Amino acid sequence: MIFLRYMAACALCIIVISSPTERHERRGTIQKKAWWNFSYQMWSIFGLGNSLFLFNYGCFCGYRGHGESVDTIDNCCQVHDNCYSIVEEENKCWFHPKWTHYDYIISNVTGKERVECKDEVGTCHWDVCMCEKIFIDCIHEHIDEYNDENLILNVEEKCEDR
Repeated sequence: MIFLRYMAACALCIIVISSPTERHERRGTIQKKAWWNFSYQMWSIFGLGNSLFLFNYGCFCGYRGHGESVDTIDNCCQVHDNCYSIVEEENKCWFHPKWTHYDYIISNVTGKERVECKDEVGTCHWDVCMCEKIFIDCIHEHIDEYNDENLILNVEEKCEDR
């Protein structure tokens, strides 16, 4: 399990480092056009070390996704999973939402970094970007509720459908 965490961290670092960034200093925004948009957003907003704090958290964060959420942070992950499912059901995308590129900027004009989706409203790309935006906004709102005890739960025991 620890090996998988380190591999995920290394993969995230490689993706982030190899992706080009355009900085717009005047407006306080970062524009990222990369294949791994969500990973970069997490790294940029929460920091490289903190971007993995949700990997295998609760019943829905990371590669999980069943049962009931254990807290509000885990609920953010469940809402994100459900958002992806809705986008898939609408059948607008050629690929799974995880593999869908979209254009966005990360702005910091209010003192809190936010994702702003730049694609046309109602398109697959915009819908996927909004899933990420809603998730990151949710984490921002509930970050103080993070509970170390919900990291790497025994999924069979704690995440059963109730």
